[in-house]
Amino acid sequence: MLLVRGQANPPLPRLHRVIGRALARHCARRLAILPEDFKPTVSFTFDDFPASALSAALPILQATGMTATWYATSGLLGKSSAVGTVATAGQLRGLQEAGHEIGCHTHGHLDGRKVPAEAYGRDIDENHRVLMELVPGLAIRSFAYPFGGVTVGAKRAAMTRAVTCRSTMAGIARGHVDLALLPANPLYEETLDAAQDVIGRLSQAGGWAIFYTHDVAEAPSPWGCTPATFAAITAAVARAGLRVGTVGAVADQILRRLA
Repeated sequence: MLLVRGQANPPLPRLHRVIGRALARHCARRLAILPEDFKPTVSFTFDDFPASALSAALPILQATGMTATWYATSGLLGKSSAVGTVATAGQLRGLQEAGHEIGCHTHGHLDGRKVPAEAYGRDIDENHRVLMELVPGLAIRSFAYPFGGVTVGAKRAAMTRAVTCRSTMAGIARGHVDLALLPANPLYEETLDAAQDVIGRLSQAGGWAIFYTHDVAEAPSPWGCTPATFAAITAAVARAGLRVGTVGAVADQILRRLA
């Protein structure tokens, strides 16, 4: 979702996007089954996150004992972007020490629809290399597709390098789940009602709902939300008695039950 200042990202033809997503949904899948006793679960995630997400959202999460998955793009660390100044290596280390999960969002924030699969895979490898040098003891197991850009080739490249790969395709994971293309719901200022609806449906019918955002600020970008909105969603999750876990931790639970 992020646009680096000074760089244009023209939209792909609609038909191209639709066909690419349809193929990705049905090919190169890593299927798992949510256990029958799986408790309704929420995962909060942040993509190429700026420092504002740490200063505003992290205290809200900590106050309720929640942890999140933070998808880092090492090539943008400390740089200015359309969602604010991206977090630094030191802030990543702080997240790791606080028990949060750091995931991969490619090194160059690449759209998988615009580069060959081989180049996409090499960029993921570079992100892993840099992040693991910056954060001692880091083991990267979760991935999110920048811009939600996925093709069959990009999916294959990502799933060979991560246990889970998160999309931007809205929905709630239930029953048979493709861990290489997990659904996720935007948590933007304009999607508050939709996010509340997801929480209601999750409470009633169960499953695993993932939310994603970028900046959390009083004047957020179109790809972020205000602290008040973020606090409202976490409060709704707590009131509903939903379990909250990082993407990696939830995936581990699912896979252990299948072993």
